[in-house]
Amino acid sequence: MQDAMNRIQLFSIVILGLFIGIWGCNVKLQSITSPDAVSILPNKIATNNTETASVSFLDDYSLGFERAKQEMKLVLIFFTIPNSDASQRMMETTFHDEEIKRLSNRFVCIRIDGSKEADFCKSIGIKGYPTVLFMTPQGEELQRLTGKLTPDQLALPMHVMIQSAQSTAIKTSTVIRK
Repeated sequence: MQDAMNRIQLFSIVILGLFIGIWGCNVKLQSITSPDAVSILPNKIATNNTETASVSFLDDYSLGFERAKQEMKLVLIFFTIPNSDASQRMMETTFHDEEIKRLSNRFVCIRIDGSKEADFCKSIGIKGYPTVLFMTPQGEELQRLTGKLTPDQLALPMHVMIQSAQSTAIKTSTVIRK
């Protein structure tokens, strides 16, 4: 299992490096304003953000992992605190982005209030807010992102996690069939 985790992390780093290498660090995807314009990321169509619905979060950690196991989905956990400006901005912008909402359907999304769950946050090493964790349904950490993330900064790791999960599932099913 640890070997699979190492491969997923390596794959994430390689994909991120490819995106940065090909498109450079100064690409401004946010500047796309035409509703018909398409960004670099797959299937992302820029919108005028007239939608107000956000990503659907569960507030119960245990329930979230139960659901992830049942639905065989990865887990995205958003750690926040009420007085964090960066956390609030992510809730208002990043988690209202159409691409993030679409991608979030491939995860079980959980929101943890660090002011109410301080002991839990400390036990898993949360040192700042906001923090996003990607985990397996069994509770193994795949990737940790800290600080305020724009929609584009969050979409890339979400794509990588989805691709990694699909590759692992395909390899597993191939092994079982033999």
